[in-house]
Amino acid sequence: MTKYGMASSQVSSVTSPESGGGSEIPNLGGNDSSPILITGHKLNGHNYLQWSQSVLLFICGKGKDEYLTGEAVMPETTEPGFRKWKIENSMIMSWLINSMNNDIGENFLLFGTAKDIWDAAKETYSSSENTSELFQVESALHDFRQGEQSVTQYYNTLTRYWQQLDLFETHSWKCSDDAATYRQIVEQKRLFKFFLGLNRELDDVRGRIMGIKPLPSLREAFSEVRREEVERK
Repeated sequence: MTKYGMASSQVSSVTSPESGGGSEIPNLGGNDSSPILITGHKLNGHNYLQWSQSVLLFICGKGKDEYLTGEAVMPETTEPGFRKWKIENSMIMSWLINSMNNDIGENFLLFGTAKDIWDAAKETYSSSENTSELFQVESALHDFRQGEQSVTQYYNTLTRYWQQLDLFETHSWKCSDDAATYRQIVEQKRLFKFFLGLNRELDDVRGRIMGIKPLPSLREAFSEVRREEVERK
């Protein structure tokens, strides 16, 4: 059974083959007894950005993101494509609801389409928490140092923080050149942050890299520092 009764009944009622059905019904994965866990970030009211990004990646990977954007419009019930639309819409609704904590998912059981759920979740949870989440990530980054971590562990943790910050980026650039310039500025700031948090015993390699003109990319700098760390062991 899926976690929520209504979502389960919706899916099971439309996925059982109709006698004499003429249209081919796609296999979207999973079955009534084992609901798909589509993300490790279950929506809990405080993690909308992480939840929405991971859910979107999964559903895009299934080629069904048009059900979230509204491009997959419900056909008339008499049209041949209605049964296929109903099955896929119900399955995606089930995916969304089962990717939420119980107390949140229950609020979406009576919605009619996957897009309705997707839009309502965004309206309800995206704006109220963004400022506090952004502040928490920025605060953690401000004080973060390598410490007892290896260079690889330090770099990977920084990368996860930066990926979270990227989720907050909602700029709509009118000029592609401006967007590229902005990304270069962000890249350089992140390179400096990486350098600032390194342990003192890596000062020499940091100084060598800082002397390169133009500065290498963040990944290139990490690779060089990691090699230095390995050689010291």
